Amino acid sequence: MRSYLDYFPHIHSILRYFVLIFTLITAVMSLMGMLGKKEFGKTNRKMALFMLISCDLQLLAGLAVYYLGGHILMLKTGAAVANHYNRFYSIEHPVAMILGIILVHMGYNVTKKAMDSGAKLKRLFWFSFIAFVIFVSQTPWPGAKDTAKPLFPGTAAVVATVPVAAR
Repeated sequence: MRSYLDYFPHIHSILRYFVLIFTLITAVMSLMGMLGKKEFGKTNRKMALFMLISCDLQLLAGLAVYYLGGHILMLKTGAAVANHYNRFYSIEHPVAMILGIILVHMGYNVTKKAMDSGAKLKRLFWFSFIAFVIFVSQTPWPGAKDTAKPLFPGTAAVVATVPVAAR
């Protein structure tokens, strides 16, 4: 019998798509508005809010995975830097994702400020674009050498291997 705690990695894995989609849509919409000299509207603010909510839910699920996965113990014992896999999941991935979520929050705060539409769209674009780049670069995609995870939970991950002759 599975515990409800076993579902956090699955929730965290599925939520990444919502984070990536909403962040990409927000960046593209703000770029189109910025280049087209359009007014900042309700749609821009709502998409930024969806991006913020999906990132916050992802953060909560990620913190649960981090705590339940024993990463805190790895940090305390020094096992977090023992190999690339542990270092990535205990240090690199969480730090980068928290930085990205901070950028998302900064971008959303811009939408509430009283400033002209061009400045709002420009700032929202840069915050969401840089956050998107961080999210994509630090997501454990299938095929990654040491950190591969499947596209969908419960499916097999494709692991990149190095031929024996190349070693």
